[in-house]
Parts: sequence; C-alpha cells; structure tokens
Amino acid sequence: MKPDEVRTEILRLEKNRLRLAPEVTGGDPTAVEEDRRLEKRIRELASTEREARSDELREAWRHNHPSEREGTKGRPKRGRPA
Repeated sequence: MKPDEVRTEILRLEKNRLRLAPEVTGGDPTAVEEDRRLEKRIRELASTEREARSDELREAWRHNHPSEREGTKGRPKRGRPA
C-alpha cells in the first residue's frame, strides 16, 4: 500500500470509530468490539506508514551521501589534522 493510501485508509477507519463513539460509550458490546478491531487496524497501518517513511528517509540519505555508500571517506572529522 502506498503511503497516501495508508493515510486515506486510516482516516476512513477513524471516521468509522467516531461514528461508533455514542454506541461505545453507551456500552454496546458489538460496538465496543468493532471499535477495538478498528483501533487495532489503525495501529497496524500507522506502523506500516512509519516503516515506509523510514525507508524513504533512508534512501534519501543514501542519495545525498553517496561517498559513504561507496565506502570512501566522506567529510574529514573535526579536530587536529593527522
């Protein structure tokens, strides 16, 4: 799933949870169970989104730091010259 699709799905699930809120606070066992299922799915999708974003950031870093990826020395360390 693409990151924008994940966000859209999370928003849809959150709207469903809001729709269920009065029934959940009223103690309807079916609504409570559905709310828990939706919450669990939202957490799963949020985790997926974080992992995808992490991968994107990692790839961007590699793109911006090619010397370190190739195993050559990058910028010299600070301190005294050798």
